[in-house]
Amino acid sequence: MSRTTTIVDNRAVDALLKSGRFLLALPMVIFGVEHFLFAGFVAMIVPPWIPWHFFWTYFVGIALIAAGIAIIVKREAWLAGFLLGAMILAFVVLIHSRLLAQMPGDLFAANPIFGPHPGRLNNACKDLGLSGAAFLFAGTQAETCGISGKDRVFTLGRVLFAIAVAALGVLHFVYPAFAPGVQPMSTAVAFPLPGQPVWSYLTGVAFLAAGTAIFLNSKIRLAATLLGILILLFGLIVWVPWLAAHPQDVAGGNYLKDMGLAGGALLLAGALPKRDG
Repeated sequence: MSRTTTIVDNRAVDALLKSGRFLLALPMVIFGVEHFLFAGFVAMIVPPWIPWHFFWTYFVGIALIAAGIAIIVKREAWLAGFLLGAMILAFVVLIHSRLLAQMPGDLFAANPIFGPHPGRLNNACKDLGLSGAAFLFAGTQAETCGISGKDRVFTLGRVLFAIAVAALGVLHFVYPAFAPGVQPMSTAVAFPLPGQPVWSYLTGVAFLAAGTAIFLNSKIRLAATLLGILILLFGLIVWVPWLAAHPQDVAGGNYLKDMGLAGGALLLAGALPKRDG
């Protein structure tokens, strides 16, 4: 047994993997609450061609809270994970695709509240990864996953999550000025350690390697474990100093999505037997 395998198999890491579903669920609950606290702002995110903006704001808020609680307590867990994954994937298709297309004359896509194009790319990848993470959780609740690891919903989640992670890796090379890890949506969120470009490129390589391993279904437990630890570590390095200096940004969703992606990676690793690492 190699030293790396020993690290992945020790009790501390096993305990960390069990936290995956909580790291995924907690941001969902917080986002759901924010749909009620900041309903006016959230309603502005609903595309103009969809009617009843405030209805959908509150409906999605309730759905996020319900899904988060169901994941935590494992009640109707498969359904909660599946519907959450489908809902977030719908956001990617209905909202993010339009924002990224930036068609001439599309006032919704030109809205400055969504930030510049690099941040939109980053946010779209985050939501795609969160959708995959939710499907991964649903798959872990299916008997076929426990037997063979080949549950269709679990596989869908794995593929979506892998694509999102690899895309986030590519963005480290396209936009190295953004903080490494799961990159924030703005360059204003600084990386406090020296040599940021080097950290960005190394992190990009790590994300690409992890995404490729997860997509190819090879050494997934090891890749997903190290990925989850990397996301959490850089999240602490980047976001703790920023939020300490800008407490008004605590209500923002950037770091919460990072937490959910870390949870997805740990969920994936924890769902697989140790021999698959």
